[in-house]
Amino acid sequence: MTDSFLEHRSLRELIAQDLRSRILAKDIAPGDKLDVAGIASQYGVSSGSVREAAFLLESEGLVVINPRRGITVRVVTPTDLLEIYAVREVIDVAAAILVAAAHNEEQLSRLRTGQERVEQCWDEGGFASGLAADLEFHVLLAQLSGNSHLLSISMNLTDQTRLHLQPVQAADASIRKRPPEHLHASMIDSIVSGDEDSIRGACASHYAFSRTRLTHE
Repeated sequence: MTDSFLEHRSLRELIAQDLRSRILAKDIAPGDKLDVAGIASQYGVSSGSVREAAFLLESEGLVVINPRRGITVRVVTPTDLLEIYAVREVIDVAAAILVAAAHNEEQLSRLRTGQERVEQCWDEGGFASGLAADLEFHVLLAQLSGNSHLLSISMNLTDQTRLHLQPVQAADASIRKRPPEHLHASMIDSIVSGDEDSIRGACASHYAFSRTRLTHE
């Protein structure tokens, strides 16, 4: 690979990273159209570079590219989120089975720390903080599996989950209520047991709660 190719790729990814952060931070809201020319001017790059960055974000499910309407931040519907939960459950089961097979005490300790952080963040920061720590726990699980593809998918779906749940932060809704503490603890216990049926059951219980809360809302 030439230096110019690597620089071009790096620039595209840097722009995508910044836009991703702005979308997830609600600086750019779902349904908003990206001002390609304005963004290009802001970064001092060509419009083509911005569009290439948008292609990355489209592959992650964060934007929609339409030849006629331009590039807009994706609006994730409740139906979308139910489908995302279904895939996330599969990812969690696969990752948990790999972690269980490794029998690594350090990994289990990191999961327990992550679970404790979820509870602490709900106690001290409420919905926004608790949600962030919850999603970090699932990404950590995929990371500890050692499978880079599981991790990549988990991170993408986590961002899409966050994108949908953003509007709920300001609402007085049941979905804001703190999840039962046993959800993540049960997942860890099942990993310690090493029993695949227990792992599937614990993950199923977690996402059954998530789906029930979403459909109720």
